[in-house]
Amino acid sequence: MTLQGRVALVTGGGRGIGREYCRALAEAGAAVLVADIDVASAEETAAAVGDLGVPAAGLGVDVSDRDSTLALAAAARERFGRVDILVNNAAIYHSMRMDPQLTVDIEYWRRVFAVNLDGALLMTQAIAPMMIESGWGRVIMQSSTAAHLGGGGHYAVSKLALLGLTRGFAKELGRHGITVNAIAPGVVFTEATEATVPAARLDQLLAMTPLPHRAQPQDLAGTLLFLCSDASAWMTGQTLIVDGGLVVRY
Repeated sequence: MTLQGRVALVTGGGRGIGREYCRALAEAGAAVLVADIDVASAEETAAAVGDLGVPAAGLGVDVSDRDSTLALAAAARERFGRVDILVNNAAIYHSMRMDPQLTVDIEYWRRVFAVNLDGALLMTQAIAPMMIESGWGRVIMQSSTAAHLGGGGHYAVSKLALLGLTRGFAKELGRHGITVNAIAPGVVFTEATEATVPAARLDQLLAMTPLPHRAQPQDLAGTLLFLCSDASAWMTGQTLIVDGGLVVRY
C-alpha cells in the first residue's frame, strides 16, 4: 500500500489521531501537508513528519471558513503542485459540551456542525478540483461510531450527517477517478478523549467491546492507508467501522 509520490493533506493534523495519520502517510512515502487551526501544533507535526524523509509543511486553517479553505488549497498547490489525498479529520471534540438535544444552545449546535460537517464540505470543494485535474484522488472522512450507536447530541448527529456527505461526494467524484470513503473509529484513548468522556463511561465502553483494547491512534493507521492506496481502488461511498466490535455488541 505504498503512497510514494503522492501528496496528502490532513486537517486537524496537529495532534491526536490527525498527527498519527500524518505519520502513517509519511511512512508510506507521501508528502504531507499538516493543516490545523492551531498553527504551532501543525508546524510541530510537520517537523516530526519531515524527520521521516518526506516533504512536509504545517499551515493554519479554519475549516469552517470558505476563504480559509481556499487559501489552504492555493498554498498546497503552490508548495506541492497538487493534492492527491485529503483526510477530513478536523472536528470539535476536545472538551466539548454534552448538551442533550432538548436543551442544546442553537449557536453551539451550529458551531459543531460548522466544523464537523461544513468543514468537510468546504475542504472537499477546495481540494477536489486538483484531483479532478489529475484524474486520481482519495478523500477520507473521519466519522465516529457515535453515528452508529443510536445516541443523539450534536457530535453524534454531525458524524451521522458526514456519512451522507461521503456518499454524495462518492457519486459526484467517482467518474473523475476519485474515491470517497469514511472511517468510523470507536473509543480511541487520546488526550482529547480522556478530557471529554468521563472515565467511568470509558471503562463501561471498554468492558462492552468484544476486543477489549485501549485503542491508540496507530490502531487506525492500517485502515487509513488501505483507503488511501490503490488497494481500495474499486471501493467508494463506504464507511469502515474500526471499533473492536463495539457497535456489534452495543
